[in-house]
Amino acid sequence: MSAPDFTVHRLNSMKIANFFLVVNDGELTLIDVGSKDEIENIRRKFDEAGHSLDQLKRIIPTHCHPDHIGSLAALKQATGAQVLAHEAEAPFITQEARLPSARGAAWLLHALTEPLFRPEPCPVDQTLKHGDTIEGTGLTVIHMPGHSPGSICLYHREARALFTGDALINIFGKMGGPFPPFYWETQRARRSLSRLKELDVETLYFSHGETIREGANKKIRSLVEFMNKEG
Repeated sequence: MSAPDFTVHRLNSMKIANFFLVVNDGELTLIDVGSKDEIENIRRKFDEAGHSLDQLKRIIPTHCHPDHIGSLAALKQATGAQVLAHEAEAPFITQEARLPSARGAAWLLHALTEPLFRPEPCPVDQTLKHGDTIEGTGLTVIHMPGHSPGSICLYHREARALFTGDALINIFGKMGGPFPPFYWETQRARRSLSRLKELDVETLYFSHGETIREGANKKIRSLVEFMNKEG
């Protein structure tokens, strides 16, 4: 997808998640970095896109789960790129605090798997708040607490593009919202979706699932209405 001075390359993870190279006015930003041991995969994807890792300016994790930041510390060390994260998520990325377990029955799944897949701690150079526009990217931060305390979406107004993180998924051709076993607070995640319905969105870039390039506004509003009815 491209708009004036704005290009997106989807970098498929070797494992389970998409992450994205965004080129805005010539500056390179990564949104998420995938799972552990992705460095060579990322280097190859940069080469295929006509760029070098040395050009990477910043990395913005949408949240701290290992399929999104597994290679964050290694990539920061390899490139010197700045890491920007929501202020509520930063302590979990630096590991100054432990991510709270999911509520309800899913706590056991979290308790068993979190130590096995915990990423390496990584410094955060800049913390973000809801509504911040990140210099050099054209991206605005949309705080979406629920999947984790500091989960975010990133919105590019000019391109009418939304990077959903895990606030939305698009699996088997169906867009959906919070799936309880993988959410810190499912009801809060559902309430957060209301922040998206007023955005003018043409393209949705999902961490899990295929990109949607048309009808995004209608799909978001329909999902929010459905979630509100579900309570």
